[in-house]
Amino acid sequence: MVGLMPIGEVIQVSVPFRVLAVAVVILVASGGVFVVLVRRWTSHRWRTAMAEWARPRRLTVHLPPDHAPLPAVLTPVTTHGSQTLLIVKGELLQIVQLQTTDPPAGKGSGPFRWNLLIRQIESQWPATGLRPVSHRVSALDFFSLSSFPSMGETDRFVVFGTDSTPARVLSKSMGRALLPPDVGLLLIDRWLILDFSTRPFDTIEFGRMIALADQLAGKLPAPN
Repeated sequence: MVGLMPIGEVIQVSVPFRVLAVAVVILVASGGVFVVLVRRWTSHRWRTAMAEWARPRRLTVHLPPDHAPLPAVLTPVTTHGSQTLLIVKGELLQIVQLQTTDPPAGKGSGPFRWNLLIRQIESQWPATGLRPVSHRVSALDFFSLSSFPSMGETDRFVVFGTDSTPARVLSKSMGRALLPPDVGLLLIDRWLILDFSTRPFDTIEFGRMIALADQLAGKLPAPN
C-alpha cells in the first residue's frame, strides 16, 4: 500500500541548469522579437513601408547617417547649411529630402525642407528651368538664373535660365504642358530635377514623380 505524503510537506524538484539557461535564452529572444515587431509597426512603420516600396523597384533607402553621395549639381543647395534627411537611390535617379537652414537669397527665413527628384537624361543642358508662379520660394532660387517672362504664358510658370536659347526651347516644349503647376523643373548638365517640396514626401508621390520624370525625359528636345 502506497503511503500518503504528510500534509504541509513541500515537494522539492531540482531543475537542471541547462534547462533553466535555455528557458532564459528563449524568453530573452522572444522579448527581443516582440520589441522589433512593435517598433516595426509603430514608430518605424514609415521606414518599413518605404523599404518595402523600394525593394521591388530596385531602389535602396538611405537614412542618416548612412547616406549615398549627392550629385554635384545639388551643390548650390547643399552649401546652404543643409542636412540630408533621406535618399532613395536607383540606377538612374535619386529621390532626396533635404533641410536647409539658410534660405535662398531674398526669400525669407529658414529652415526649409526640400523634396527633390534627380534623374539622369541624355542631353546636356545649361541651367534652365520652369519655376512655379505660385511658389514663394523654390529650389530653383538657389541657382544663379535669369527670368524670361516674355517666353510664353506666365499663369503657371516662368522660364528661368542662364542662356536664352535653351530657355526658349524649353518654353516651347511639351514639358510646360506635362508639368503640374506646383512642381518646379530644372535641367542642368545631364540631370533633370523636380522640386515637389509642397507635396507629401511619401511613396504615392514618389511613384507620381518618377512617372512624370520619365515622361519629361522622353519629350525633351535638344537644348539648341
